[in-house]
Amino acid sequence: MEPPQELQGFRSNEEWDSLISRVDHLVREMERLPDPRLRQRVFELLQGIDAMHREALHRLVRLFKEGVLGKVITDPAIRTLMDLYDLLPPESAAAAGPAAAERRFPNIPVRVERTPPPPAPRPHWLPALEAADTPDSGTTVLRRLDGQEVLICRVEQEWFALDAHCVTDGAPLEGARLTQYTLICPQHSGCFYDVRQGSRIGGSGSLACLPVRLDDQARVQVGFGMPFTPRLPSY
Repeated sequence: MEPPQELQGFRSNEEWDSLISRVDHLVREMERLPDPRLRQRVFELLQGIDAMHREALHRLVRLFKEGVLGKVITDPAIRTLMDLYDLLPPESAAAAGPAAAERRFPNIPVRVERTPPPPAPRPHWLPALEAADTPDSGTTVLRRLDGQEVLICRVEQEWFALDAHCVTDGAPLEGARLTQYTLICPQHSGCFYDVRQGSRIGGSGSLACLPVRLDDQARVQVGFGMPFTPRLPSY
């Protein structure tokens, strides 16, 4: 591993270590506050700041190109933050040992989160439209299903279900029009999608697609927790 860089900022490496120790000491003092309600509020504030930092740092690291993180953590201040938020590269984390940040700063209310990933949702179908409510061909209907907004589209006798938010800025697609298989975004001029696969025509990004079926009573159902296979013509 490369030797630690000299901190390029407002503090030297020694001053940085002193700051961390001071924060650790202050947190211990907060834990001894005689008023339990005040103590609770203080730690709610610290946990809120922790959540903000955690979210921002995880997003930032996802933007790094390969190898960038390994270089920047040679700076002690950056390495401390990556350590606190469990963002060190695997080889560096293994060398540091489990929960190294918690051992170095046991009183700072930042705890490494190692929660297991949530279980994959079980495949299931949800009713979206009754047979009597089916729209005409070339129109769309917005439905909230399984906690998300889904745009139901009909092209002749074919049905499609897509995420109901434009990839440009998350604007709602409610009221979008169809020209054959082309979905016309109601919010942005020149923004079109292929409803068969969700791809943006002439642009980057795509809408998530969900399986659709008609049950034995001609009701429209949308599938969740199952793979989606585009129905495209073969040439």
